[in-house]
Amino acid sequence: MVKTRFMILRKIEYYIHKFKNIIIKFLIFFILFLLTFTVLPPPVYSDYKTPFIIPLNGDIVTGFRESYPYTEKDRNLKHTGIDIEGELGQKVVAAGNGIVSYCGFSPIGGRTLVIKHNEKIRTTYLNLLQIYAATGTYVKQGEIIACIGALDDPSNPGYHLHFGVIYENKYIDPVDLLEIDYSSISRFIYLKYFPDDFSFTSQRRS
Repeated sequence: MVKTRFMILRKIEYYIHKFKNIIIKFLIFFILFLLTFTVLPPPVYSDYKTPFIIPLNGDIVTGFRESYPYTEKDRNLKHTGIDIEGELGQKVVAAGNGIVSYCGFSPIGGRTLVIKHNEKIRTTYLNLLQIYAATGTYVKQGEIIACIGALDDPSNPGYHLHFGVIYENKYIDPVDLLEIDYSSISRFIYLKYFPDDFSFTSQRRS
């Protein structure tokens, strides 16, 4: 009995030694497989062509680059996004697919959420009452991420969502990006902001 058990153990040891490289590769593959489908979020693609959607159902009450008084610094500031009017507790959705890169507070906009859509584009959501998405999570376009309810934004006294778009670390008008897709964004940005560098002009909407 003891001899039989010993022989079995020797055979197991022999086969483990013989096929150790295959076993190691299999274990590595299995671990990577689990990480891919259970831990790591989907990748943020830089070339997908999904256009933005309006993150809140409401009217735009303050436009991009409009001036508003900022009493703490006793001067006017330029608006870095658009204010969309809403009601207390109204739900906010993601304007596009991406990863939540920041949840916290900003000096002017209070409770804030930022979504990274690709290496060049981020969207910002300010004046939030509650945030439902955590930093590092992947969100889909149209997914509920927060609700509005803060009243500490000097650009507008009522309940609203401040929605901003950052392209290559510069704020641009979100309204324009709602009408194009990511495949043409680089050409659009240069046509709009650097028209003198091209022999043709931007075709703006009528």
